[in-house]
Amino acid sequence: MKKIGIIGCGWLGLHIAKKLSLNNKIYTTTTSDNKKNELTRMGYHSMVIQFWDNEIFPEFKSWESIKDMDVIIITVPFSKRTSIKLLENRFENLSSFIDGFKKQLFLMSSIGVYPQVEIEISEKTLKKKHLNPSILFVEELVKEKFPQVNILRLGGLMGGSRVFSNYEISTPNQIVNHIHYEDICLIIQRMIKKKSNSKTYNIVAPLHPTKQSILNYQNGIEEVLGNQKYGRKILSKLSELELNYQYKHPDPRKFK
Repeated sequence: MKKIGIIGCGWLGLHIAKKLSLNNKIYTTTTSDNKKNELTRMGYHSMVIQFWDNEIFPEFKSWESIKDMDVIIITVPFSKRTSIKLLENRFENLSSFIDGFKKQLFLMSSIGVYPQVEIEISEKTLKKKHLNPSILFVEELVKEKFPQVNILRLGGLMGGSRVFSNYEISTPNQIVNHIHYEDICLIIQRMIKKKSNSKTYNIVAPLHPTKQSILNYQNGIEEVLGNQKYGRKILSKLSELELNYQYKHPDPRKFK
């Protein structure tokens, strides 16, 4: 049994907690008392904390439970539209919160780090100067302070309550780079078992149908072929190869 901390236990963090709690003890952070009470009722250790964006707090204290933890998973959200200064403040405060942690660490990042170019993109395809500066800044900041960090660049989060046919779309012929939350959980689980450190992976379902194709499938509409598809294709082959992992949900049309 391992003691696992999940920082920022929102939609994805909660799915990770449920999956990993079967054989481990889970510690969580959240931003409200209501969510803390909910997480406590579910059997997780929980605390309320805000990683403020407006300034860096020198007195930010370390997580008291950190000395007992074997793994920390950071799911604190950040956007490529957020300024670098605000992200710096948020993640400097977060770094102070887990200051001195030397064990296995995961950062949930995003394929938003890659530009919208119509090519196949692996982890090594593009130079840093072509990547989104805000997202790359956070990755580099965490990596500098915690060189053991595993960075998972996640595709669009789907599964469970997030069904694509519930959304309105404006670019039907664009291909998707989606990921089912269960594959994220299983990959983290495998990486913990393999004691992976200092890895960067694209975590995206291997198949890339168009948005319209997903809608047709989920609404029981016969597929009409011939429309020109377009868009970047984020490759997950490195995670499949190095982790010997076969995605449980390879086809975004069938996510549920």
